[in-house]
Amino acid sequence: MAILVLALCLTPATTALAEENVDKHWLQRTILVEERTAIDCPSCAEIDPELTMVAKSHGARTAIVGIHVGDSFENDASLARIAYQMQSDNTTYGTPTFFVDGMKTAEGYDAWSDVQKRILLQESTRLAPEEIAMSLVDDEIVIPSPEFGQLTIMVLEHEKEVPPDVENMGEDDRDRVLVGMKVVNSSGNISVYGNMNLTDSWSVVLVHEPEEGGEPYGVVEVSNREFEEIKDNHLLAILAICIFLGALLVFVPKSNPRFAEEE
Repeated sequence: MAILVLALCLTPATTALAEENVDKHWLQRTILVEERTAIDCPSCAEIDPELTMVAKSHGARTAIVGIHVGDSFENDASLARIAYQMQSDNTTYGTPTFFVDGMKTAEGYDAWSDVQKRILLQESTRLAPEEIAMSLVDDEIVIPSPEFGQLTIMVLEHEKEVPPDVENMGEDDRDRVLVGMKVVNSSGNISVYGNMNLTDSWSVVLVHEPEEGGEPYGVVEVSNREFEEIKDNHLLAILAICIFLGALLVFVPKSNPRFAEEE
């Protein structure tokens, strides 16, 4: 029984590790969290480092994208993404503002609790996505044309250094900065914005979504960042708990019904 429990506990971790080695990365029910942010925004400077920890802890559950506006990180990709969002919500917002699965969810430093509620709601209601995969071939991102809607690839740069000559309210670098975007619609038309080249530390987010804006059908994030220490610690904790539970099943004595009869 202990061996069976141990095998069951090991199976999910082994599967997760195997999926990281495949060439194709299929759409998942990952929740897309987009933050409009800026280098000179004091509230953004406070919350952005916390979002890095949130991204690590949530893993494949969420894909967090930093869309910079009005600062030195603003680029064609961030402007194009905001234009896409404005198709379903053309209101002007400040920074930081969070969009969860295409919907403006919260604004300001104390916004994360509302963002978390929206994430949990989306996780419980989102249907299984279409079977669409993204491949990375020699650092080139390859995707098919969708049967409906559009496929959007967002290239994120981690630990992007802030220029020294700009007003900076926070740390010397920013994480998960949108630097490039590629859009392929159902007609096969392709639009490219910003820089699609992968840096030393990157993430790529694939989104299947309506052309007119709105809630995504499916999302997946791929990254060359590795958090092996965190994974190993979790795995060791799981193993310890499973071994303990297995030992209880084997060694805890069962009650003898004969004693009850004798009484």
